[in-house]
Amino acid sequence: MKKIIASLAFGFLLLPAVKLKAQLKVNSESLFIQNGTVFSTEGLTLVPSTDLQLNNLTISKQPSVVIFPKFNSIQRMYRFSKPLSFDGELALSYENVELNGNEAKNLVLTYAPMTSNNAKDFIQVTESVVNPDHRYIGQLFAKAILLSDITAVSMVASVAKPYADLEGNNMITPNGDGKNDTWIVKNIQLYPNNELKIFDREGRVVFTMFGYDNSWDGMFNGIPLQEDTYYYILTLDSGKGKKTGFISIVRDK
Repeated sequence: MKKIIASLAFGFLLLPAVKLKAQLKVNSESLFIQNGTVFSTEGLTLVPSTDLQLNNLTISKQPSVVIFPKFNSIQRMYRFSKPLSFDGELALSYENVELNGNEAKNLVLTYAPMTSNNAKDFIQVTESVVNPDHRYIGQLFAKAILLSDITAVSMVASVAKPYADLEGNNMITPNGDGKNDTWIVKNIQLYPNNELKIFDREGRVVFTMFGYDNSWDGMFNGIPLQEDTYYYILTLDSGKGKKTGFISIVRDK
């Protein structure tokens, strides 16, 4: 592991300051990289274990983000114009502004054998070497991988409670002052596949909505509901998860 870190750190000393849309183009004459040689371009470092020959290939750096179910990638993507078979040390750099809400210490490499923006096509490397101080992340691939896209995402080892990031207010005051006028569920936008049902004390449904968007303002069929406590059921991901609780409506006299 020390050898990996040492060679990758050396590679990053060679990196110039570049903009995200720059790219490397290799024509039909090809580019030969001898095994063990540190090769870097646009913040991407390769140290192949076997001789590597590139031809008719473009490597571009893009500010693309892959949307994962519970986290998003950093705002940096390396895209190969055609799949590349690679074994050896590989690393990418990042800027703090590209973290996209991720914690640097939790980053892992993720790559796709095909060009894609679908998280299902990406393979996460759980043992990646991360150096937050120097802002790079790397990995040694002992066996060849097929590489088209590469980025990094944050990896959380375990989640104590599913959907713990969803937080709903327990009271609304719909008086038109622009404050607490609707029922807000924090982070509901991360779970668009949801269904909300709100019931009164008698068990009657007073509100229902697929894809709840924080818009309920205490109305039922255009009529303001009376001050009281109501019960809600928020179903998530086609029944995989569920949140329940109470909402109190308080109106100014």
